Amino acid sequence: MKFNQALYRTFLAKPNPKIKAILVYGPDEGAVHETALELAKTVVNDLKDPFRVTSLTPASFKNTPSILLDEASAIPLMGGRKLILINEADNNITNQINDFINLYNGDSFVVISAGNLLKTSSLRKLAESSENMAAISCYSDDNETLKKLITEQLKINGKKISLDAINWLTENLGADRAITRNEISKLITFIGDKTDINLEDVMNIIGDGSATSMEDLIFATGEGNFNNMNKALNKIFYEDENAAVSIIRATIYHFQRLHLVKTNINNGMRGEEALHLLFPPINFKREPSFKKQIQIWSPEKIFNVLKLLVDTEKECKTTGTPAELICSRTLMQITLLANK
Repeated sequence: MKFNQALYRTFLAKPNPKIKAILVYGPDEGAVHETALELAKTVVNDLKDPFRVTSLTPASFKNTPSILLDEASAIPLMGGRKLILINEADNNITNQINDFINLYNGDSFVVISAGNLLKTSSLRKLAESSENMAAISCYSDDNETLKKLITEQLKINGKKISLDAINWLTENLGADRAITRNEISKLITFIGDKTDINLEDVMNIIGDGSATSMEDLIFATGEGNFNNMNKALNKIFYEDENAAVSIIRATIYHFQRLHLVKTNINNGMRGEEALHLLFPPINFKREPSFKKQIQIWSPEKIFNVLKLLVDTEKECKTTGTPAELICSRTLMQITLLANK
């Protein structure tokens, strides 16, 4: 079945025992993670509990196709209900999930996290059509949702924020919920005892933060500016040595937006009109760079870049090569391609 927000909140308050598994999917990685976490905690508060929590990926099923049923049927040593987390799920595990929801009769609960799944996805179809499984979609937050998220997080910590400050945040943080929460947490930490937050506070604390560094990296890559790309990349890896996959996904998102604008222009739409259709909108400070990239990249070249980025993410997860090196190599290739 499909879960809208009302059904989802109802389930969190009073989980339906008939639901054996829930699929959480969508392009907003932060919202997917947050939703999966909330669902998991309806079963186990301590997700590091080695006896009650098991984490799997599609690779886990390759050598042991029955691993889900095996893990669900295993009785925890210290008692309690079993939780199984399946991360980075794809259509390759649809049959195993189908077997689980139809054959398993215990009380173990499965939370499945996935990226953006099309309507034709077999895994998504299974979750949406089954009576004992549910699907929740997580798409990028719009401005009003972001404002509510920011305001609530600040209010919990005894803070208020001015209108111009919250408008600046919604424009500059992007639509990924995890990035938003991380940046607001940083704002709360650095603001200290001050209760009223203004635009100057936000720009001083967030303006030079990780979100800006990521944008610096992506826009430099798209422009073909090797020096700026390398500088921003080194800064990000210095702050977070495990940032490779986040960088790749952010770059994919950027080139998807670039592809949308370029395609609309090629179909006869005026450049400014195509640019302003984007949501979230391009930061006005980044518009000159984005317009330059529109001239640099053809739809065919963008398609090749997107394929390269998808392959790079897979390589980061499946090979023994350090993800930092794989990511750096790919961004260098894209930067060089921009100059051809």
